[in-house]
Amino acid sequence: MANSSDDEVHSSQYVDAESDLDGNFDTHEEETARGRKGVQHAQPSSSATYNADWLSDLIGHLWNPELRKAFKKLAWDILPRLLQEASPAWMHTVKMTRFVLGHSPPVITNVVSFRDNSHEEDLTVALECDVTWESKMDIELHIKPMPKQVPFVPDLITKVVSNAVMFTAGIEKLKIKGRVQVIFNPLIQRLPVIAAIKAGFIEQPEVVDFEVTVMGGPTLAGLIPSLKAWLIRFARDAIISHYVLPEQWCFRLDPKVQDVDVPDGMLEVTVVEARHIPKGDYLSDSDPYVSLWLRPSQKRRTSVQPEGKHATWNESFHLPVDIVTRQKLVVVLLDHDTIGSDDELGRLLVPIKDLPDGQEQDLWLDLQDPKEKVGMSFILLIKQDQRKQQHDPVAQATKQYQQHQQRKSEQCRVHLKLRYRSMSKEEMRLIAKAQVEQDMNILYRHPKLRNIANQGVIDIQLDFVDRLVAAAWWRGPRKRLQVKCSFGSEHRCTLMKHGRRHSCRVDEALQLQVHHRHLAGEHQKDAIVIEVRERKWWRNDLEGRVVVSLEDLKQQGVMKHRAPLQNGKSQHGRLDFTIEWSSYLGIDSVEKQQQESQSD
Repeated sequence: MANSSDDEVHSSQYVDAESDLDGNFDTHEEETARGRKGVQHAQPSSSATYNADWLSDLIGHLWNPELRKAFKKLAWDILPRLLQEASPAWMHTVKMTRFVLGHSPPVITNVVSFRDNSHEEDLTVALECDVTWESKMDIELHIKPMPKQVPFVPDLITKVVSNAVMFTAGIEKLKIKGRVQVIFNPLIQRLPVIAAIKAGFIEQPEVVDFEVTVMGGPTLAGLIPSLKAWLIRFARDAIISHYVLPEQWCFRLDPKVQDVDVPDGMLEVTVVEARHIPKGDYLSDSDPYVSLWLRPSQKRRTSVQPEGKHATWNESFHLPVDIVTRQKLVVVLLDHDTIGSDDELGRLLVPIKDLPDGQEQDLWLDLQDPKEKVGMSFILLIKQDQRKQQHDPVAQATKQYQQHQQRKSEQCRVHLKLRYRSMSKEEMRLIAKAQVEQDMNILYRHPKLRNIANQGVIDIQLDFVDRLVAAAWWRGPRKRLQVKCSFGSEHRCTLMKHGRRHSCRVDEALQLQVHHRHLAGEHQKDAIVIEVRERKWWRNDLEGRVVVSLEDLKQQGVMKHRAPLQNGKSQHGRLDFTIEWSSYLGIDSVEKQQQESQSD
C-alpha cells in the first residue's frame, strides 16, 4: 500500500494511515493547503500513497448515469443566469440551448493522505489527488452580437439588428487538470466521527484546451479568439474560482457541530489611485472602480469614480488571509456600465507570501490588459529562454518591437499600500476555541481579536427610487439625483443619476467598511444612513433618508427593503435596496453577544 521510493515527493510530508496517530509527533509548517488554512503535518514514519485505480473505477461506475445527470441538472440551474450576467458589452444576449456532459468520467491519480494534529480543537484528516478530465461535452450557445444599448438608436432597431446577426457557438472537447484536496473536518468523538466533508482544488486548475466553433459562415470566424478568451475568463471567475481553496464544496454529516475557520493573518489594502486608465468603450472615458479579493466569496470594491484618465480613491480594506503560502490578492480595474456587465480594464496578482510580515509596502503596479493575455504569455516565454536566444535575430527584433510599443502607449498603473500581519498561535487558538464553543465572548479578552471580530463589510445594492416630488415645470422633466451611504466616518456616493420627474433608476452597488474605530464611540448611533439628494447648480436638496440599524442587520444577515424616505421634501418617496452584512471572521451577531455578556 505504501510507496517508500526515494523519488516520492510526499515521502516527508504525510502521515501513514496505519501509523500510531495517538503518538507524539514533532510538527512543522508546510506549504500544503488544508481547508481554509495551511496544514501543519506531523512528522511521518512513511508516506501514505495509494493506488488510485479503485477510486477511478468507483467514480466511473457512479458517473453513468447518476453523477452525470446530477451535474447536468446543476449546470442547467446555474449556467444560463451566470452566462447572461457575465456577458461582455458586445453581446446583446447569450442563451444556452444544449448541454451534453459526455460519458468520460474524471481520472484520479497520485492519491495521498495525512492527518493534521496541530490544533487540538480542529483535528483534520485529508487526502489529495490529481484529477484529469477529458470531457466529450457538447455545449451550444445562441449569441446576439449587438451592444445592449446604442446611443441615439431606438431599442426596437437594436433588437431587430441583433436578431438578424445572431449566431450559434459550439464548445467541445474540454480538458481540465488539477489537484484536489478532500478534507474530513471537524472530527468528533462520536458517530459518524466525521462532521463534514469538504473538497476543493488546491490551486487554480488548468484548462488545457477546448474547441470553439462558430456556425454562421466564415465571416464570423474572426470572433473565435475573442469568444474563447471570454469563455476562459468566465470559467475561471464565475465557476472554477468558487472551488479553489480556501473556497470549497462542503457536505455536512452532523449539522450540530460548529465549523472552525481560523485565518493565518489579516491583510490591509489601501487603494490609493490609478493612472492612465484606458477606455472601456469607444464613446466615452471609463467610470472606474476597483474590485479586490483573496476569496471570490469575499470581494471588496471601491466607489465608482466619474469619467477620466486618472482616479483617486484612498479607500482601505481588511481581508482575512486563510492560506498565506498559496493565496494571492486579485486586483481588478473595471469600467462601470449602467446597462449590462461591467468591462474589465486590467488585473494584477500579488502573492501574499511575498509580503513581509508587519511591514507596509507602498507599490505602483502595472495592470495586465485582459485583451493581451496571449501576448503576455509570449513575452514570458521569451524571458524564460532569454539565455538561449541572446543571438537570435527574431528574439531581438521582438524585444525591440515590444519596447517601442511600451514607449508608444502609457501603461495603466494602480497605486496600492499593502500590510500583512500574521496571527499568533495564541490568537489562532482563541479563534478556534470561540468558534467550537460558539462563545464569541472569548475574543473580547484579547484586544486585537476584539477589534477584528467587530470589523466587517456592509454591501448595499441600490435599485430604484420613486414617488419623488416633481421638479418645477420650468426646470424640465428630468431630475439629477445622487445617493449617499454612510456609517460613522465612512461614506460612499453613487454617480450622478438622471431620472424622470417622479422616479430614478440607481442600479449601483456600494460598500462600507466597518472598522474598530467605528465601534469606539466616534458616532452617536449604530446605524447605516442612506440619503437621496437632488443635485442643483446652487444647492443640494434632501429628497429623504433611510436609516438601518447595524444590530438588526447583523442578526438578519441580509435585508431587502422597499423603504419610505423620511426627513426630506419627498415625504411619500420610496427606495428599493438590498443590504448585507459580512464579518471579516465569518462571525455574525457578535455585537449582540457582547451586549448580553455585559448585561449579565
